[in-house]
Amino acid sequence: MFNYNGRRFDIVDTIGQFDKDSKGNIIPLTDQNGNLIDNLGRRVNSRGYLIDEFGNVIDKDGRQLFDNQHLMDDEIPKIFPFTKFNIKNVLGDFEMDPLGNPILDRDADGNFIDRQGRRCNSKGYLIDKDGNVINKNGKLMFKSNLLDNEGDIPKVFRTGLLKSDTASSLSRLMSEIGKNQPSEFDMEEQRI
Repeated sequence: MFNYNGRRFDIVDTIGQFDKDSKGNIIPLTDQNGNLIDNLGRRVNSRGYLIDEFGNVIDKDGRQLFDNQHLMDDEIPKIFPFTKFNIKNVLGDFEMDPLGNPILDRDADGNFIDRQGRRCNSKGYLIDKDGNVINKNGKLMFKSNLLDNEGDIPKVFRTGLLKSDTASSLSRLMSEIGKNQPSEFDMEEQRI
């Protein structure tokens, strides 16, 4: 799995050791301060992930993998190497300046907009009224608290580590397969 910075990790290294109930649910313990701990006395959250004193998920060596604010109900995001993401689906329609920055217009309220009049942030990502990154269909993709201080989406989604197959690339692949299959005419010629 990947964290938001694109660093690989093994989920086993993030989970504490617990006894389980008859349904397979973990049974965390509590220390003298009321903090949840595993059987080895390490601090954990309600889902059993190892955490530091700030609630950030860490691995067994104490390296931080996820910020507390990036967890949803104490659960980490599941980003696998086979996770598909196409950055073009969250970018507005704009030109780039020579330094690689998006050239955006502003609406009457001073908000950044793309050439189609859709609201964007300064990095060119399509956003809703609350600053959350959305895709071209308006579906929420990244809550604003996941964006860095410059408005960029998490690094793992910008670096090309994830697959970006789209329907168009699938149709190209199917077309190539079709071109390489012998036709009925070719088969008939081979029999003659």
